[in-house]
Amino acid sequence: MNLSLRVVRASFTKEMRVWKRNKRKLSLVVLLPVMFFAAFTLLMGGVYYGAGVEVALVVEEQNPGVYTNAFIEILEEYDPIPPRLVPIVMDADTASRLFDNGGILLVITIPSGFEHAISNNESTSIHIQVANIHEDLTKNLRMPVIRKLDIFYQRYLSQDTKVTFEVENLRSFTPPRLAYMAWTISIYAIMVGSIFGAGSAMTQEFEQETWDELNLSNQSPHSVFLGKMLSGVAISYIAPPIIIGLGFILFGGWPKGDILSFMILTLLLALFCSGIGLILGTVFRNSVFIVPLAALSGIFYWIVGGGIAPLELVGVTFGAFNEYLPISNVYRSLIRMFVEGSYGTIIVDLTVIGSFALVFTLLSPFIADRVARIDFSQKLEQIKQRRRQ
Repeated sequence: MNLSLRVVRASFTKEMRVWKRNKRKLSLVVLLPVMFFAAFTLLMGGVYYGAGVEVALVVEEQNPGVYTNAFIEILEEYDPIPPRLVPIVMDADTASRLFDNGGILLVITIPSGFEHAISNNESTSIHIQVANIHEDLTKNLRMPVIRKLDIFYQRYLSQDTKVTFEVENLRSFTPPRLAYMAWTISIYAIMVGSIFGAGSAMTQEFEQETWDELNLSNQSPHSVFLGKMLSGVAISYIAPPIIIGLGFILFGGWPKGDILSFMILTLLLALFCSGIGLILGTVFRNSVFIVPLAALSGIFYWIVGGGIAPLELVGVTFGAFNEYLPISNVYRSLIRMFVEGSYGTIIVDLTVIGSFALVFTLLSPFIADRVARIDFSQKLEQIKQRRRQ
């Protein structure tokens, strides 16, 4: 395999100049992820904006004391991570009526005996009713309550190990999905941008009928292809800063994690996806097909590989196969880092995505070079003529 760094740089520079001249085409790299981000955010139940979510707070405790008042105070505290709760104290009948009519989506009840139970180191429960409109709304309304309970537990009950709450988890940081959604959608933007960028770099050669000239030149084809791949990687990083900036403006908080790990994982992912885009562009040779291919491929693996939807939706076989795909490894490390600040699997995941990135960086130019030499239109015409005969 011949490789010239001078040709790689020349090919990369040429593609970046083409992108700079074609502003309309470049805008797709940004608009697709932004539109997806906006649509997903608007479809999450409408509980993330404005002053907050009005919550019915029913206090059945007849003798509220230090603990009851402290818990109410914590519920009313400003929460930097949406959805923010705005508790409104009301009686049980009013809360029930509003809940049944859809006027209130969440009811928190402090039961009778709450103060006595905590004061005497006994178990007690906080009752939570959430309107089961859909799974994400239910989950994201329960999470801030769990977070408030955790704050209450840490401030007042850290030594009272016998006191328990009927909740799934008690964590110091339990963000709703949208608190880190901008980061995960930026991964989608990188996948779409790299596939679309590298694919478009190839389709334009066939659409403008310049491929033959490039193929007959005295330049290393592998170097030319590698330059096109790297241009796709560079293009893919235009949208993420915009998405992450919008996420900070809308949600007002950063998830856990660091930018260095994000950059390393996504750079390797971009190389892998850029190699796929290079092959797709060579096969289809029409930019009209590259846009939906990039968008659909990105959104499919964002949903399935990113754990947004259960793998059972696409079958058990895919679930087993998906465990060894690099996109799943990238999402596993990043989501754990965003939510828990955990880096327990990052070495394994970096090894997997790094291996795939290296293989596709080496093989994609070779495959594209071979595929580019096949005249698919002529092959199709021959097949048609055979059928006629």
